[in-house]
Amino acid sequence: MRVLACSWLLVTAVVVAVLVEATSAKVYGKCELARVLEQQYGLQRQAIKNWVCIAEFESRFNTAAINYDNVDGSKDYGIFQINSMYWCHDGTPGGKNICGIRCTDLLGDGLRDDISCAQRIYSAQGYSAWVAYNNNCRHIDLNTYMAECWGATGRGYNDL
Repeated sequence: MRVLACSWLLVTAVVVAVLVEATSAKVYGKCELARVLEQQYGLQRQAIKNWVCIAEFESRFNTAAINYDNVDGSKDYGIFQINSMYWCHDGTPGGKNICGIRCTDLLGDGLRDDISCAQRIYSAQGYSAWVAYNNNCRHIDLNTYMAECWGATGRGYNDL
């Protein structure tokens, strides 16, 4: 009886944790994400335009996005779609967890873990580690892409 009660408490705790995690997710607007990356996380605009483009085409700016369609059984998590085979831990067999984080840490509205791990990936492989960058961002003028947020001068933010 005691084992059954403990199991029920564990299941309840997991369900509550998942619900709390899901309710703290956020879908950013393009310019909102750019502003947050600059003002809260101190990224430079040269990098921001790449990260914003990657986030748009990887997750549609959704911090709770999960891609289950990888042929190797791994999943991609969060706004930058960070892969569980190499970069975070979700129990994927053979996973390396190079960033030293749980994949679920990438699903909330805070971006600190996402940015830290994404920058680690960038340091190892460049932006080309992201399929979305290769297919959508690499060959476009990212200054034009960000003009709606930064205006023609690239100095301030347009309020959209």
